[in-house]
Amino acid sequence: MGPSLLFIPDISGFTKFVSTTEVHHGRHIIAELLEVIIAADRLGLTVSELEGDAVFFYKGGPLPDFEELTAQAKRTFEAFHARLKTYEADRICDCGACSTAHGLSLKIVVHAGPIELISVQGFEKPYGADVIVAHRLLKNDVARTEYLLVTEAALAGSRAPIVAPEWSELCSGSDDIQDVGPVQYRWVPLGPLLDGIPDPPPARRFEKSDNPLRHEVFVQSSPEAVFELISNLDLRLLWNRGVDRLEYERGRMNRVGTWHRCVIGGDLIEFETVTSDFGEGRHVYGERLPGNPIVDDHVNYFIVEPEGDGSRVRFEVHYRPRPFPRSLLAPLARWRMGRFGPGILASIKEAAESGTGLPETASSEASAQNPTGTEKVARGTGLFGSGSASQLSAP
Repeated sequence: MGPSLLFIPDISGFTKFVSTTEVHHGRHIIAELLEVIIAADRLGLTVSELEGDAVFFYKGGPLPDFEELTAQAKRTFEAFHARLKTYEADRICDCGACSTAHGLSLKIVVHAGPIELISVQGFEKPYGADVIVAHRLLKNDVARTEYLLVTEAALAGSRAPIVAPEWSELCSGSDDIQDVGPVQYRWVPLGPLLDGIPDPPPARRFEKSDNPLRHEVFVQSSPEAVFELISNLDLRLLWNRGVDRLEYERGRMNRVGTWHRCVIGGDLIEFETVTSDFGEGRHVYGERLPGNPIVDDHVNYFIVEPEGDGSRVRFEVHYRPRPFPRSLLAPLARWRMGRFGPGILASIKEAAESGTGLPETASSEASAQNPTGTEKVARGTGLFGSGSASQLSAP
């Protein structure tokens, strides 16, 4: 039996969080990054399993040469850090997981050896001594946090001299693996690639109104818990009354540019997540309603800040009147938009103070009401339509 390639990208850098929100967000962030790593594969690897913060790939047949391995590592590393930069630029949450995600790191361990495939409930998994060696090499003596480590066994497929890639250096090392003995390897620092990863374009910022609609309420709950209740789409139906269904991409953190759709009365009304600066120490979540026929840049903002032993929650509606003659209808639009703030805040207050807004108790309840649908998209019509659809002017 010829050797098979064992390829393990491993994410590290998250500290141990204690709050439910941080654990919940960290799980979503890691899941998204693991998907990025899998999508970056160009070697034709097979995913054996997801192992916490790592992906265990394998591949039978001829081993790739060192140049192919470094090219794959480069592609994976750049995709990983490009996603982290985008996440940092677009995030709306300041919890421990979200605010430190940009500091996550990636190392890649590559080994090779004979394996067997065992079947477990219909899934095939690599099995053998070299599988153990590859995993034990995740803990090694390399004095860097981001690198590609390739054992001498994996280099047997290289048809050209083993030389450093043009973007880094090539180092040698060895670790004593229990029950195996010394394992020789080469390693390449991946850190030099960071300078070549471009920053994402800045998120669009919407101009605030000079005279926005404004309502506020005191909530006997922490700002972090209230903001999670408002911004976590898994929890939306706990307080967004009158909505038949919510459609959004599950398993993703809500951030700038995220879209969700409220379904009510057979119509779909779309909202885009935005944010803005309302001052230091405030959590801000905004939702833009595109296509409003009367006003432009209609954004509903939720601003949450600490007050005493609870939170002050402000709901503001910002917009720009359209040119004449539609500007004549701006007072009607303002009146319609202003009707919903008090009810929305009352629902948020009730959900937050009842304790039903916690992710572990609410997520399953909300998701059970979130099947996909094919209803017509009604951009902006919720503001001025008849019947219950008008309730969606504030999502």
